[in-house]
Amino acid sequence: MIHSAIHQSFVRYALCFAILGVTTFAVADKRAEIAKKIQDLAQPVTLVFWQTHNAEETATLKDIIADFEREHPKVKIAMDTVAFAEAQTKFKTAAKAGNAPDCFRCEVAWTAELAELGYLTPLDDYLEEADKASYLELPMRIAQYKEETWGLPQVTDCLALLYNKRILREAGVEPPKTMDELVQVGKKITKPEKNLYAFAYPATDSYFTLPFIWAFGGGLIDEKTNEVLINNEGSVRGLQFMLDLRAKEKIVPPNFDIANDYNNQLEDFKAGRIAMIFMGPWATANILTGSEFKNDPKNLGVALLPSGPAGSGSPIGGHCYVVSASCKNADVAFYFLDWINSPKNQVRFTVKNNLLPTHRAAYDLPDVKSNEIAQAFRKQLEVARARPVIPAGASLFPPLTQAYQDALRGAKTPKEALDAVAKEWKKLLER
Repeated sequence: MIHSAIHQSFVRYALCFAILGVTTFAVADKRAEIAKKIQDLAQPVTLVFWQTHNAEETATLKDIIADFEREHPKVKIAMDTVAFAEAQTKFKTAAKAGNAPDCFRCEVAWTAELAELGYLTPLDDYLEEADKASYLELPMRIAQYKEETWGLPQVTDCLALLYNKRILREAGVEPPKTMDELVQVGKKITKPEKNLYAFAYPATDSYFTLPFIWAFGGGLIDEKTNEVLINNEGSVRGLQFMLDLRAKEKIVPPNFDIANDYNNQLEDFKAGRIAMIFMGPWATANILTGSEFKNDPKNLGVALLPSGPAGSGSPIGGHCYVVSASCKNADVAFYFLDWINSPKNQVRFTVKNNLLPTHRAAYDLPDVKSNEIAQAFRKQLEVARARPVIPAGASLFPPLTQAYQDALRGAKTPKEALDAVAKEWKKLLER
């Protein structure tokens, strides 16, 4: 215990220096060497950068890149915004043809596959252990694969319980801490005759099934053994509980529209027709424009996900910056990504877009320390869970989403639906 306390104190001490821009001599020398190389360039270098932010976040990124180019006039950034839904396939196609962008904003579930395919440059030569320790543990861990570091964690996220404080207050209830309480609280809130329901979840994406699956003892894939857990007893119980919130407990609206359900849920929450949702920080800027929150942003509450018999489980997500294997100026590309990903620049995304930093030091800076939404999500991050870091990681969700929607429509029981997923996942793992 004493050793652990000393170690933690040392890390905190080191991070205080990180805020001031002080790093280990080895890293400082490496970065100074690259900075000198950039300064001495005979001709400007252009880096092609593909990124996937939405319009509001892209505006923040453009400001950060403009600052970088002002400080480094010999490095030009050719940024292209790629639709998130197309980005993984587009990058793989370009990398296979040998013309991938130099830098790429990569969803964390894609990293292992891109590394396995040989499409990325490992970054360990540029990073000391203190650099890696300066990031939150889970975001750094899922940027690594086969004991190598392939990305710089840029933003992180997880699901938390978002709730309308006014509705809960008027119903005389507190945010539920357990799944049983979710039902109890939900019944006190729900008033179908007033078009008010306690809770909603989107039929669009099976990502939102994970808190229920984990809460009841289910799982996805055991990374060590490759055992498929998605159809075990706990997973089935979790999905059944989720469906029962609509069909049996009737605290979820009875109708759903698979194609548009995600946006419909957000609009209902913003308008006060839904009291609680499981949602990530990426949606909060949008939510705060709703009629329930735009004049009273403090009406938006953020709490930990309710726990079930096996505890709670919020899936950690996010993005990292990667350098392609075909990049001819990998050291300059790393320097650029490291610069725009500093704690100070991550905080700009928090202030303007409510995105969560991955640098530990960022959470001690005033603009994040005073951001109630960011601090609430950080508490959820502390008990979040990583999805499997495997090459097939990004391919797991389409079969799960299909099965989830089959169960929602009543075409299959939860057990039948998840058995079908297990069969598909086993095929993926055998490739």
